[in-house]
Amino acid sequence: MKWTQYRIKTISDAEDIIISTLYDIGLEGAQIEDKVPLTAMEKEQMFVDIMPDGPADDGIAYLSFFVEEEDASPEEHEKNVKEMLEKIRAVLEDLRMFMDIGEGSVTVSETEDKDWINNWKEFFHQ
Repeated sequence: MKWTQYRIKTISDAEDIIISTLYDIGLEGAQIEDKVPLTAMEKEQMFVDIMPDGPADDGIAYLSFFVEEEDASPEEHEKNVKEMLEKIRAVLEDLRMFMDIGEGSVTVSETEDKDWINNWKEFFHQ
């Protein structure tokens, strides 16, 4: 199964509002990449021995949304990606009028869902 990834470069303060707004156009399940440190309560809820110190928070965040590719021709797929990209950019421009969203750039890539249950064995050596 193939997925199209839309990755938005923004700022940490705008994560929640962007995710909420993009949910309205059909993008669900955001993956957030930022350098915001975990709170003490979040650390208590995790099942780890030692929490590594991460890099300092620079305020930049990346939001990724994955859309499953349908069984469409390459032309239809290209059209769908272009339409979704236009919707995302329109939403970001609307938000930019009300708040700082940072750079607001969008990149598109494709990824393929693999058999991850067995695929790790290819890279594990005794």
